[in-house]
Amino acid sequence: MADSPNLLAKLPPVHVLLNRLESEFPELKPEIVKRFAQSYLEQIRRNPQDFNLQNKTRSELEEQIFESLSFRIRNMLEGSLKKVINATGVVLHTGLGRSPLNPELIKNLSSVSRYCNLEIDLESGKRGQRNEHLSFLLQLLSGAEDGFAVNNNAAAVMLMLNTFGYGKEVILSRSEMIEIGGSFRMPEVMLSSGCILKEIGTTNKTHLKDYEEAVNENTGAILICHPSNYAVQGFTHKPDLKEIVSLAHRHNIPLIYDLGSGSTEETSKLFGGEEPEINAIVRAGADLVSFSGDKLLGGPQAGIIVGKRKYVEQCANNHLLRALRLDKLMIKILQLILTQYLYRNASDRLEAHRALLADEKSLKERCERFYYMLPAAMQPFFKITKASGKVGSGAYPLLKLPSAVLRLNIPKVTAKHISDKLRKNDVPVITYIDDEEVVIDLRTVPEDEESLLLDILVKTLSAFVG
Repeated sequence: MADSPNLLAKLPPVHVLLNRLESEFPELKPEIVKRFAQSYLEQIRRNPQDFNLQNKTRSELEEQIFESLSFRIRNMLEGSLKKVINATGVVLHTGLGRSPLNPELIKNLSSVSRYCNLEIDLESGKRGQRNEHLSFLLQLLSGAEDGFAVNNNAAAVMLMLNTFGYGKEVILSRSEMIEIGGSFRMPEVMLSSGCILKEIGTTNKTHLKDYEEAVNENTGAILICHPSNYAVQGFTHKPDLKEIVSLAHRHNIPLIYDLGSGSTEETSKLFGGEEPEINAIVRAGADLVSFSGDKLLGGPQAGIIVGKRKYVEQCANNHLLRALRLDKLMIKILQLILTQYLYRNASDRLEAHRALLADEKSLKERCERFYYMLPAAMQPFFKITKASGKVGSGAYPLLKLPSAVLRLNIPKVTAKHISDKLRKNDVPVITYIDDEEVVIDLRTVPEDEESLLLDILVKTLSAFVG
């Protein structure tokens, strides 16, 4: 840009901006405000073409920069992590925080926000273990002898592998060499855990003899990974889990099962699909089982380990646990979520389950009610159709959740433009586009957020609809 030096001369001095900003934010440290302003001015200097400098006077540019800085400071103080309305129909949406949590449950966090008995045994007054706050609940719900939690399932898998496979071979079928989001690949995880990967079988077929032939004096464990985010179909074979368990126990080596999405009785058979149930894997004799807290369990991000007490205790005594353990708030949330499973109507108490189990009929009725709440002038641009929701986060990869949705189409206004406008609201609304129409799936919109969604739609669409 040939004339950029002259254009940059229009930029206001830092002290001018600081005087105005300090008047608006007197409670903030001046040096912080100064760094903020300097950083923004440097951004303009690096990319002047993005700020339309040539068409503004000095005073106009000063006002624009001040308003932008003021807006950015307010956003910074509010925090970048904010509430959104998920209208995508993807229940466990990784980009939107996976499992939604009931706000009423979260209110209970205030009880431990100050001091709490995280590692104090109140009965004896001696040092306690934070794992004990979850272990009994996990025993009750999984049927396992013991259990605890770390910060995510990847951490749980790494901890188990490091405990039993460090410097040793860990047997894994080629059909289970999974990759999850963020290029997280099981072979690399095993390497990072200090294990030696012993590959067996083929992509589509692994036999019991493959496991038998792979076991040797340097075998640390047998690992089974449930392929929760893909399916191998057709000409396939794998041994029954009980056969592999029996083989592992004959050789006195632990069988580790990475279950991933962690289905319970309530979610093991969704709309004709099927996922392995935690209890079933425990009953089959797996020595250690790990699964996510924020997928089908319907809780916060966590990696849960359950299994035989002697193996669970070895994992708990691994020094690596200190880098992976949960803090008091995550333990409390997970405890609250697990407690819901004690009730007969557990799925009614868990927001994620309500969304997962909603049927097409109930969703159509919600869409119809919502449609008639819209202003009459906007109704012609909406229609209700059948659609398919998704579980999300790699769980039930082939399952389509039968849904009814609202589709929005305004002539001469692109679907992308409408979707962008909805996403850029104070409370962003995340939709998806199909066949040049904006799709709003109420499956993932809690009923108590419908009025807020309606207000945002009316406000946003009023610019396009007279």
